[in-house]
Amino acid sequence: MSAPAPGRPRAAGTIALFVAAAVLAVLGVALLVTPADTSPSDGAIAAPSTTNRAIPATEEEPASPQPSATAPSSTSPTPSTTSTAALPPEAADVAREFTIAWASHDARRDTSFSDAGGRAAAYASGDLATDLRETNTRSAHQWQEWKATGTRVTAKVTGVELPDGAPAPSNHLAYARVFYDLVVAPEKKAAQHSREQLALELRQDSSGWRVTALPNA
Repeated sequence: MSAPAPGRPRAAGTIALFVAAAVLAVLGVALLVTPADTSPSDGAIAAPSTTNRAIPATEEEPASPQPSATAPSSTSPTPSTTSTAALPPEAADVAREFTIAWASHDARRDTSFSDAGGRAAAYASGDLATDLRETNTRSAHQWQEWKATGTRVTAKVTGVELPDGAPAPSNHLAYARVFYDLVVAPEKKAAQHSREQLALELRQDSSGWRVTALPNA
């Protein structure tokens, strides 16, 4: 029996290696071509969706009120336009004369505030007239200062009106508000100017209109 020819086992091994290499190549191509499974695993966290969700009407926040661009209301209060015509002319005249006498002083000639009170009492009646002649409740220190400086005080009436909220004048009773400029002038110093007002109650009797009270004075 003859021996196998040398070289055949080596040829068979070479063929086997080629076959194995071919199989591996085919498997590699299959893995490259087949798409991978993209479904998330059980433990994966899904990415947040970017789809906008419609907000129900109940969840919408109310819009902030915008400032109005309209003009200011024209119903704002206006200054009183009451004139002296609202008072009887005779009552307005008495109110004017009373105020000038009551608020004016001359420390060069008068002895006290009571001198002005006596002059004003000529336009008053009742308890007020008595008080003006007999009672002096003003500052004695102020009078002494005026006396030392020879001060003269002058009142000039600028208006007589029916006070706001006062009842309309009748034949026997009226209320007045007197506006006046007051000048306080010492002999050797600069004069001081101010604007003042005085509320009066007036009543008419057989002698005419007279001031009977100084409300809030």
